[in-house]
Amino acid sequence: MKKLIALCVSICALGIVGCSNNKDEAMTGETGSKIAYNQAVMSHYDVVKRDKEIKLDGDLTDDIWKEIPSIQGGFHFPWENKEAPSTVFKAYYDEKNMYFSFDVTDHDVVVAEPKKEGDENVVDLEDRVEIFFGGKYIDVPGPEGMEPYYGLEIDPKGRIHDYSVIYYRDFDGDWNLDGLQTKALITKKGYTVEGLIPMQYLRDKKLINENNVMNTGIYRAEFSTPKKGKEPVMEWISWVDPKTENPDYHVASSFGEFRFLK
Repeated sequence: MKKLIALCVSICALGIVGCSNNKDEAMTGETGSKIAYNQAVMSHYDVVKRDKEIKLDGDLTDDIWKEIPSIQGGFHFPWENKEAPSTVFKAYYDEKNMYFSFDVTDHDVVVAEPKKEGDENVVDLEDRVEIFFGGKYIDVPGPEGMEPYYGLEIDPKGRIHDYSVIYYRDFDGDWNLDGLQTKALITKKGYTVEGLIPMQYLRDKKLINENNVMNTGIYRAEFSTPKKGKEPVMEWISWVDPKTENPDYHVASSFGEFRFLK
């Protein structure tokens, strides 16, 4: 036993990580810096910076998209035990806007017609891609109570349903994201979406924090053509697995992190 104690003391004297009883010391590396902002527990995506403004048309063959890293292969059916069709998401930013794109493989693209002109709710009945933006927390009250988070749903025609939400599922459908633009194309293998969001809007809403990080959820609603007289088959694809029993994007565990690189 004495030899074991002596060995432990020697190991600590050599500075091996884990021997310190000081919490701050245990969180500090050789450089003295703290553990990284996300502590490596959340999915994250790096949004690269490029000095390249594009004209939105839904066509993803522009040279700029070829050099932008993607989220690909991470999208899955959290609530289904089967392989999900391909979804490729990309984003970059310049001084004015964050640009984003989806390249969706879908051999049964479901679109609907609105009951009246401009009815955003038609998007809820279709195939679509979705982006959520939130502050530090979406399910914990801040100094002024529950803070809103924001949802964008975009269909294969580029139509938008945007809204703000207070946890849990208190929707404000009258909210619109000022400056949001989208275009989409239905292709031979599915559909593509291009969009832009003003960076100033994200900063004004304090969605991008002091570490240039924004809590973000990326999702896809995968609908299948219904049999006559039946409702469409609705399935749900997500970048992050929320670990919920039933399909639910509106929980903090469905968000990852976007890091805006300088």
